[in-house]
Amino acid sequence: MQYFKMKKSLLLDSKEIEGQHISYCIFGEGDIDLVIEMGLGAVAGEWWHIAECLSKQFTVLLYERGRNISKTRSSKNIAVELHTLLRKLPCKSNIIFLAHSQGGLYAQQFARMYPDMVRGVVFVDPLSANDNTYKSVFPTAEEQKKSGFDKSENFVIMRKMASWHLGFVIKLIMRKAPPFYYYNQFSPEAKKYILNELTKVSLHDASLEEYRLAHEEKEICQLKAKGDFPQIPIVLITHGSEFEIKEIMEFGQTTKDFAAKVEELWQSLMQEYLTFTEQSILLRANNSGHYIHLTDFEVIMQALQWLMKRK
Repeated sequence: MQYFKMKKSLLLDSKEIEGQHISYCIFGEGDIDLVIEMGLGAVAGEWWHIAECLSKQFTVLLYERGRNISKTRSSKNIAVELHTLLRKLPCKSNIIFLAHSQGGLYAQQFARMYPDMVRGVVFVDPLSANDNTYKSVFPTAEEQKKSGFDKSENFVIMRKMASWHLGFVIKLIMRKAPPFYYYNQFSPEAKKYILNELTKVSLHDASLEEYRLAHEEKEICQLKAKGDFPQIPIVLITHGSEFEIKEIMEFGQTTKDFAAKVEELWQSLMQEYLTFTEQSILLRANNSGHYIHLTDFEVIMQALQWLMKRK
């Protein structure tokens, strides 16, 4: 997917919501009917070209979660903030969520709290509320690091560099890291926006808090109950196992057997989402890793088209 030439400066709009400064942009005309819930530490520039493509069929809200950590970054608070934002914007009564990674937890929370507002959810390689299972399967710190379970270390390092005003170092490092590792056709504006945001302490503070609370049992226990989820259509998109095993071996410096064990657990946790509703299907992006939205946009369109046919 080629990058698009922006017709205007994006993310000009922002609102004070529940003590949070929330930036957003609406793509398309009319009332919002699709909300993008991004992954941990992601910024909007990563999704601009995707939202633009989706705006041919939907009116898309792309927003960045608040970074004020004095307001708990729990899934419930994040859902309340999004709900408040949507009430201030032109929005249809039933919306679709496109939720990536940890954004899956927040879309799931929103659907549980405001079921009448959600038409369906496309979960893209979502984080499971049972992600702490990794601690029992891979009990040592070394195993958890190799498995990729603990995401906090990278955010701690990035936060330190940002606080030491080493933004130029962050930019040099991140030009070869996700999301750039998976997609090199971002517009110049998107590249600049992503790299600038990654130099901000507030982004890493918020990411660390989101990650911590997404693994705190008292905060996520309600997200494990299947019966409380509304009977709405779900599409679960997961990465390709062979592709991911190679990446785990490369980045974790592990054996193939260890990587396969990590991958088996990861897939089993994600597929728990299929048990939440009777209207659910699984799609596999066989040639993609975790950043499916950047490497296999076609499967996302396939998921949305299936969901749009459901009543």
